[in-house]
Amino acid sequence: MKSRLGPGIVLVVVLLTVPLSRVPFVPESRGAEQGTLGEQSLWDWAVVEAAAESAPRSLPLLGDEAPVASPIPVSGAHPEGWTAAETSVSRLGAGERGGLCGVPLEVIEWEEEQANQQPPMLSASYSYPPALDWRSYGGMDWTTPIRDQGECASCAAFATAGAIESRVEIAQGNAGLNPNLSEGHMFFCGCGSCCGSGWYPNQAMDFARDTGVVDEVCFPYADQNQSCDLCGGWRSRVTQISDWEGITSVDEMKQTLVDHGPFLATMRVYTDFFDYAGGVYAHTWGALEGGHAVTIVGYDDYQGYWIAKNSWGTGWGEAGWFRIAYGECAIESYAYVPILPEASYHLSTSTTPSQGGTIDSNPSDCASDTCEPGTEVEMVASPNPGYEFTGWSGDASGGDEVTTIFMDSDKNVAAHFIFPCDGCVPQLFVPLALNQ
Repeated sequence: MKSRLGPGIVLVVVLLTVPLSRVPFVPESRGAEQGTLGEQSLWDWAVVEAAAESAPRSLPLLGDEAPVASPIPVSGAHPEGWTAAETSVSRLGAGERGGLCGVPLEVIEWEEEQANQQPPMLSASYSYPPALDWRSYGGMDWTTPIRDQGECASCAAFATAGAIESRVEIAQGNAGLNPNLSEGHMFFCGCGSCCGSGWYPNQAMDFARDTGVVDEVCFPYADQNQSCDLCGGWRSRVTQISDWEGITSVDEMKQTLVDHGPFLATMRVYTDFFDYAGGVYAHTWGALEGGHAVTIVGYDDYQGYWIAKNSWGTGWGEAGWFRIAYGECAIESYAYVPILPEASYHLSTSTTPSQGGTIDSNPSDCASDTCEPGTEVEMVASPNPGYEFTGWSGDASGGDEVTTIFMDSDKNVAAHFIFPCDGCVPQLFVPLALNQ
């Protein structure tokens, strides 16, 4: 049996074998509301192998050398194909499917215009490796768990939170930090009653910059419109970005992913995407359902795909994650990249006893305010009259009155003094004014 899928594509039924590329058999019709295929069940799939009559699409294969802006494609590199099956969202009706797609299509059209207007960066060079996956980097997972937006078009908030959470872990060098930002705070306080309409990714990024995002405990998420009701003292619980930027160059997307971590991207969602159960997705059949926001966490130039975090729960895709072929569904037209505040550290100093002496630091701003990572600070302990310096404690050590520390984190330093007079009490030295 043969069925024509499109120009140059032939579907051939294969029995009891696992093909290299697996896509669902495309029926002639699909019910709009109940997710049915006429008299055929939606999940009575035939396993098929897609064979292209023309040469396969070439994708870049990057070597060990730093890639340039437009690497030369290597013939033969192509995605492995994907598998369709019943998922947690397969049985949703058309209206419910639309609720999972919260990015207005006009946004994606605008992004594509920006990408088309971007001139090539002929002189740029990059140092990203041929593959990266922040779920397993250095033997650790630098992403946060899959979450479920439910039947609310809040994907922009989930994709923004996912990118910021991972970037916080990466910036602090702590894969176990596992921050849980409140998508509800971002969505319902930043957009309002928008479960039925969705939100713009740039506005989600603006909210994370201008207001910040509290933790999930402070504002628990629910997949229905709710008022902006925050916990007490919420301002002290926000995680805030300093800014965000938009990127249209695929090379820059990969470089920022390597340098600083995940970012938000949008994509067009077609009907078949709801039945994605694994593999490297490429749009195969079905109507356009809407626009969607996801978090990009990796890429693979060997097989030509992006790795992304979705917000449809773990019952969809590869336990909530998915891989999508380069160039598919406008996934790489535009990247929304959150920028975290640059790290700065504070130096806290104290003396024991408090009247025993003073500490002078240079530069002084580390103690009076904050200073940049790696700043070298010289500290001098000066005993008051009658006292002697005995040594440092905390993040400094030694018995010399002059010591140096490097600011690679917040530091606490104490200088210790003694009054070496047995059986006497230190006196307060006060200059006297003599009468002329």
